[in-house]
Amino acid sequence: MIRAVHALSTPLGVITLRRELAERHARVTRLWLAARNAYRRLNEAPVQNLIAMRAAAQRLDQLARGRAALLSDLKALSD
Repeated sequence: MIRAVHALSTPLGVITLRRELAERHARVTRLWLAARNAYRRLNEAPVQNLIAMRAAAQRLDQLARGRAALLSDLKALSD
């Protein structure tokens, strides 16, 4: 929190923070796409492994919430 407040005190800090958030959002988006594909493969399998599907769905949900939070932060910094 202290780092974020300090980073917002200078224009360069805002640019750096925005760049870091954009990189994290891109990384989380790649992870989310991989998790979504894994869930789809499990769902389309002839014999479904419910434990694996539940774990994949939880991972997908966590990543989706993380993407939404990062996107919200990026939008707040762009204002």
